[in-house]
Amino acid sequence: MFAAALMWSIVGMFLFFRGLLNIWFLQDPYKFVWVAIALAIGLVKAKMVLEKTAVKISSRIKDRPEPSCLFGFMPPKSWLLIIGMIILGILLRKSPLNRSLVWSIYIAIGAALFASSRIFWKSWKSL
Repeated sequence: MFAAALMWSIVGMFLFFRGLLNIWFLQDPYKFVWVAIALAIGLVKAKMVLEKTAVKISSRIKDRPEPSCLFGFMPPKSWLLIIGMIILGILLRKSPLNRSLVWSIYIAIGAALFASSRIFWKSWKSL
């Protein structure tokens, strides 16, 4: 449970701060609006989507026999999804899209992951 909590927290913070740092240096007069919208979207995504996923993964971890593989807390299908998301992140950075939009997506996803990581931290604390 600790590994899942740590992974979601670290990845969430990494994406959030990478997006925030990159958008900060853009010459976009609306960058603060972009950040505010990204935060709002990220927190809504955390509440509506990722918290449910975190609860499922948390239950999966609790139901696993001891000892278990460290990376077995998520099914292989989820790991493939993560690899796909990494590839999409690379393609997004290389795309011709507006940089404020690109970094706002990073902020939104990072905020969502970090906010929903609290489910794992609560589960870990209650073990």
